[in-house]
Amino acid sequence: MNSSDTPAALYSFSPRLVLFLLCAVLLWLPCSYTLAQTANLNYTADLPSVERVKAEIKGSDPTDTLARQCAVFTYLPAYIERIKYNRTVRGPYTPDEQRLIVAYQLAAYQISQDYAKTHSPDEAKAFERLHGQYEMNSDFYKDWSHRLIGPQSAAAYKNMESEMGARQQAHVAAEKRTYEEANAKTTNAQGLSNDPTAVATRRCLELGGSSIACMGKGLGAGFLDMIGLHPGELMGSGRAGVVLSGRYRNPATTASLDFGPDTVSIVDCGKLVADGHSYTIEKRPGLLRVHVDNEPQPFVLTMRSDGGLVGPGPIDVKGRIIIGYHTVTHTLYVNGAPAVGAQYGCNGVCQTSESVPDYAPKIERCTIGSLAMPPRPKPEAQPAAGESAGMFGVLTGLFDTGEMKIPLEPGLRVTGQFISGKLVLDFTPTSIILDCGEAHVRGVYTVENATDQLLVHVDNPGGPFTLAVESDNSLRGTGSTTVNGRLVSGMQGENVTFTPRVETCEVASFRPKTGSSATGSTTKVAGNNPPLSAPSSTAPPATPAAPASVAYASTSPTPALSTAVPPAATSSTGTRAAMRVLITSNFAANTNPMAGQTIYIMRERMDDVLRKLGAPIPPNTTPAQAWQAFATACLGKGVDCTPVWTALKSHFVTATKLDATGKATLSATATTGAYFLFAQVRSPEGLMVWDLPQTFVAGDNTVTLTAANAEHLQ
Repeated sequence: MNSSDTPAALYSFSPRLVLFLLCAVLLWLPCSYTLAQTANLNYTADLPSVERVKAEIKGSDPTDTLARQCAVFTYLPAYIERIKYNRTVRGPYTPDEQRLIVAYQLAAYQISQDYAKTHSPDEAKAFERLHGQYEMNSDFYKDWSHRLIGPQSAAAYKNMESEMGARQQAHVAAEKRTYEEANAKTTNAQGLSNDPTAVATRRCLELGGSSIACMGKGLGAGFLDMIGLHPGELMGSGRAGVVLSGRYRNPATTASLDFGPDTVSIVDCGKLVADGHSYTIEKRPGLLRVHVDNEPQPFVLTMRSDGGLVGPGPIDVKGRIIIGYHTVTHTLYVNGAPAVGAQYGCNGVCQTSESVPDYAPKIERCTIGSLAMPPRPKPEAQPAAGESAGMFGVLTGLFDTGEMKIPLEPGLRVTGQFISGKLVLDFTPTSIILDCGEAHVRGVYTVENATDQLLVHVDNPGGPFTLAVESDNSLRGTGSTTVNGRLVSGMQGENVTFTPRVETCEVASFRPKTGSSATGSTTKVAGNNPPLSAPSSTAPPATPAAPASVAYASTSPTPALSTAVPPAATSSTGTRAAMRVLITSNFAANTNPMAGQTIYIMRERMDDVLRKLGAPIPPNTTPAQAWQAFATACLGKGVDCTPVWTALKSHFVTATKLDATGKATLSATATTGAYFLFAQVRSPEGLMVWDLPQTFVAGDNTVTLTAANAEHLQ
């Protein structure tokens, strides 16, 4: 690369885009690679100080001078970052590199802020455009770089260009060969790709999902397959059997029970926090009991004929109460240094604070008596013919993989996968997926508390059938059923064509599939041994293909906070440790809008990721606003979002679905450090979007989604 090419190369890796370089480089940079030229470590000695830049860079007037100086201060961090990434991606910056990056960024930020304070908004915008023009001006770059960048720094940068270019060329050639070989082998009868991303996308579409949501689902599956993990192995308790769903309450008493597939929360029992308790269901002739794990004594509920529950009355419950709060401050770190300035959406150092509760153990006495079954959900209002669903519908479509069209029914439900021959039944508290050979369809089901046994009625349009829950937690049926499915036969953008696929399977005895073992079942039928508690998943979540370049560090003045981590521990060089993440959601309304919703876990903010990937995101937008802008652009004419969706898969860590109580538990050995939890849901007030920064440490971590920590859009 000659000197005339250097300005363009530098601009393409300005601070706004330099994080994208990290993800791109990691695709072809060996993790063990370290540049063996120690001389480069000292190249910063002949980079200019802030004072020297201000002294030597002058313009035609005061505004022009400041614009030129701001452009130089924007260039210099990118210059350092590229040299560092070539030396080591995972390794640290040198102290001199960190010092100069922070100094340059702070200088650029102060110039912009001081100018904005003394000029009108229009003048401030004009100033931003002016220094942006200087950033792209190659003649200006030649002038100041020749005067301010010393020979040692210039040599380090030239060496970086040479080595990075050679590795990239080799990587591109290898990727091209791999793609050509795979493409020649992995196609189905219709000529469609059989790679994991394409298969997951087609299956989602065939089960009734929207095209945008299914592409996102497919990309996630493809990414997980790429790193050697199956989506079903990532999270979840592995339970299989009959469970309860919904919040059971009595208007005359305060305490209520909120059931999900894994746990039941005792809500409003004195001042206790609504922690989860494990439970099992016991079915005997003429009787159904629910055994709840509680201290100091477990208690038993009996199901009435109307589906309600009858408890023991006054009981003691051991739990936790909130005794106070302390403040936790989160600081945004970019490449090991505190982020400063408007380019990160901050006035000054990027920090946020939140109040975190302190707990103490306590035993409360509350009444668990006669509890009514939760009401069935009301059908959602649909837009009239010709009426637009609006932006709300656009964003909902992004997550609509078919299941969200079916309301979450309360009462007795089933969870887990069961298999018999070539027929596989995949139950969730919401729906059931039937796989019969190559045909698959999503349907609904009900659970009947019959006199002698529990019966699962599957409403399959190709042939309804009933399954009896056996003493060993298997499901027994008779006869056969036909699955009237459909297969994707062609895809052209959002235009998808299908061909019918009909297959018939025997309905016999279904055993829990691997990963949904009977030992983790929730149900005990007469004659069965006492059920075991569902084991926590030991499979680690997918770790990112790249260490995070952006991290939030939490600090607390209170030593009691177990999750407080010093800034150095939350950089991209986190350590792997056993951890458990308890995700809860807490809303004042009787119905939890997050029940059954999906949480996406990432290592960077959603708006930062979308900008780096080239999505059409306006400047200074929040994560929710950026997601909304992206959704709008993707559904517009002439905008191809496929490249962004494709690149987005490298930013997925994992995803988990909250249960009927709005909770989930992730147990894994994973990298400690900063993560972001992204989710969105509709509420009566509009759309709520979360992009919560959290620092995950070894041991227990708790995240609570509330209306207060969400971003609200209309």
